[in-house]
Amino acid sequence: MTDVDSTPAHLRFAVATEFPLAEWQARCVDALTGVTGVTVQRWIKVEPGPMSHAGTGRVAFARAVTPPGLTRLEPDAGQVVAGPAPSTDDHVDVLLDLTRTGVPAAGRWAAETWRFRYGSGLSTDPIRAALVDFIRTPGQTHAVLATDPGRRVLREGWLSWTRGEQLDRILLDTTDWPATVALDRTSPSDGAEPGQAMPGSAGTTGRPPGARSRAVAAVPRRALRAAATTRRVLRVADTVLRHDDWRIGVIEAPIREVVDAAGRLPIRWLAASNGRFAADPFGLERDGVLHVFFEEYDHALSRGIISHLAIAADGTASEPEAVLDAGVHASYPFVVEDGGSTFLLPETAAAGRLTLYEAVEFPRRWRPAATLLDGVPAVDATIVQHDGRWWLFATRLDRGANHNLFVWHAPELLGPWTAHQANPVKTDARSARPGGTPYAHDGRLFRPAQDDSFAYGGRIVVNEVDVLTPRLFHERSIQVVAPEPGSPFPDGLHTLSAAAGRTLIDGNRRRFVRKQFIHDMWLLVESLRSGRGS
Repeated sequence: MTDVDSTPAHLRFAVATEFPLAEWQARCVDALTGVTGVTVQRWIKVEPGPMSHAGTGRVAFARAVTPPGLTRLEPDAGQVVAGPAPSTDDHVDVLLDLTRTGVPAAGRWAAETWRFRYGSGLSTDPIRAALVDFIRTPGQTHAVLATDPGRRVLREGWLSWTRGEQLDRILLDTTDWPATVALDRTSPSDGAEPGQAMPGSAGTTGRPPGARSRAVAAVPRRALRAAATTRRVLRVADTVLRHDDWRIGVIEAPIREVVDAAGRLPIRWLAASNGRFAADPFGLERDGVLHVFFEEYDHALSRGIISHLAIAADGTASEPEAVLDAGVHASYPFVVEDGGSTFLLPETAAAGRLTLYEAVEFPRRWRPAATLLDGVPAVDATIVQHDGRWWLFATRLDRGANHNLFVWHAPELLGPWTAHQANPVKTDARSARPGGTPYAHDGRLFRPAQDDSFAYGGRIVVNEVDVLTPRLFHERSIQVVAPEPGSPFPDGLHTLSAAAGRTLIDGNRRRFVRKQFIHDMWLLVESLRSGRGS
């Protein structure tokens, strides 16, 4: 898992868009032109058809922007590509086709064409695909970047979203994909030859739309929107009447055995304070006592703080006590030790920064030691030391908190931290967001992550990291740890952390919580009042 020095390949691109550019198209080109070894030689203007992105309602970005990578190029008229065969000088390696209708006769002058497709039918219409997916499986949309024709998948992901105004994430959160594939193609290190994608990011073949997909394509968009609205109303009702009630569990086995057994081991569930839930447990042992740090969430305040409890050698657990209030919602208190000091790294994404706290008087007093990431609303930040470097995994509150994985690296725990060149390294609601402590076994690195594809915090997926360098990343899912049928907490499991030969987990039971209901209703009334006053 180390970089190998080698001369990167060079790729010549053409970009096809409707005109003027939408914001998501400009972001694609911006990211692409930032890759060393990539040259954008041609910009093709395609006249928009009647169903182009410009007419897709919410996802229509009115602001016309031209990325720096295209400022030196005049857009060719669409009919140019349908004319005589281009000269050798005009031929390119890849056409990045960002249009809905497609570029005619592209194969005559581009060795390969890349296009985005969406949903189970691999449609070029992201809005229709999103509506269909929301009706079938609320909150998840499949997107791929594929070659066309042939549809060899170069990059794919499962995007998580819950509200109509977030539909634009389907376009915006995939804009880095062409650049990431180009980065792989121009990086012959770590076993990838120039012109080949890394394992797992390519090599699968998308299925062509079947009869069912064609039947769905014939349904009027108005009918799809009505069905999606009905689905959304049902989800809102469920959110108002059923609330999360997380609880911490202890398994008397190391994390590797828990993963191998897929979680089917006895769990001891700890009591929680009245009117609060306890989630995101992390721990370490001192003098035979297991110290557990966790998010303690107050339903009445709708905000979390970091609390602590101690489990003695005889199994007796102390009462929870608050140890860190960051002034904003705090959760996921990742524990890390370095140089004889003990640190907490809680999620405080609402503050817009990631702060590392050092124990002044363990376990009750903590002081800010360093800001690891400033201006980054990091979610569930997780740290591991591997191959002589420190690595930090997190999602971002502003970039799809449940599906876009970002990585940073540093020579020391306190930094400086550098962003991975391929960020976001992964887009997948099924296994992106961190969900516990990474661990090593037989020289292999494993990373627990949340599966949020069917419900937030539904279960844990354990990934094996195959490639981890400052330039490249690849992992594959190897095991699922889900709530056991008949469990007192059957509705979720989103943390799996190692703690001195034991494993800490959390479980969720969705039920009506009066304090949370009152708080939500108060927020609703206040929003209605402010709406009338505006």
